[in-house]
Amino acid sequence: MKVFHSIVSADIMRYFSCVRGASLMNNAANTCSIEQVLSAASIFCPEILEVNGCIFIAEFYNGNIIDLERVYEYDRKQIELYVNSWSLADFFLLAGDESLLVDEIVEEFGKTLQYFWKIRMKELFPGRDIVVELGYEIMGEQGLSITVYQKNRK
Repeated sequence: MKVFHSIVSADIMRYFSCVRGASLMNNAANTCSIEQVLSAASIFCPEILEVNGCIFIAEFYNGNIIDLERVYEYDRKQIELYVNSWSLADFFLLAGDESLLVDEIVEEFGKTLQYFWKIRMKELFPGRDIVVELGYEIMGEQGLSITVYQKNRK
């Protein structure tokens, strides 16, 4: 038998404040409604926009491409960094709990999000060199953050 583990380490459950299952999948089934699971799916496979050659996570873009092009002197990478940089804790503004204070949980969420966003970008833009980066305080965000940008191409 060959086992292909999930991208989320089962060990992360030891940091959970309220476990309601024997496995991560079982825990999710016992704690999340179908509406919550579908909503979470949109975080891992988000709507993407392409505007003037820039790629944006739709949730983060507010329609100001002309202003951004002026401010960043048409530097696509800087525009994308500005729009797509997001603090991981900000995904949970209304649903925040003590788990956001556990670095291991936030880091596992970041790695999982990065994994799925890379797949999404590769699927939508197979010929482009797109970076999905995790780091601390990217573009002034607080704590562990994620961003998406294209490496500059000619």
